[in-house]
Amino acid sequence: MIESSSNRKFSRIDALCEVALTHPSTGATSTAHSINLSATDVLFKTKNKLSQGISLEISVKPINSATPPLNALIEIVRVTLVDDGEYEVAATIEGIKGT
Repeated sequence: MIESSSNRKFSRIDALCEVALTHPSTGATSTAHSINLSATDVLFKTKNKLSQGISLEISVKPINSATPPLNALIEIVRVTLVDDGEYEVAATIEGIKGT
């Protein structure tokens, strides 16, 4: 479902799929599950506590193999502990990476 808000430049779309996270300077990796994304933002859940302001490399892997993964550099803007013990993470997409 597409969300609409007068405060957003781009609509968000549901994107329920696996996300690989990599810290660019240390190479540390983890996984997450995306909730939604837009042309400039991504929202996902992870079991790992992340910090606001850090940059990560992500690869959003669509369920449909005909759709290529989204490889991008993101910056974390909000981290919220949710009821199920996971963290909901909002991030801005700072750049798109090649495959």
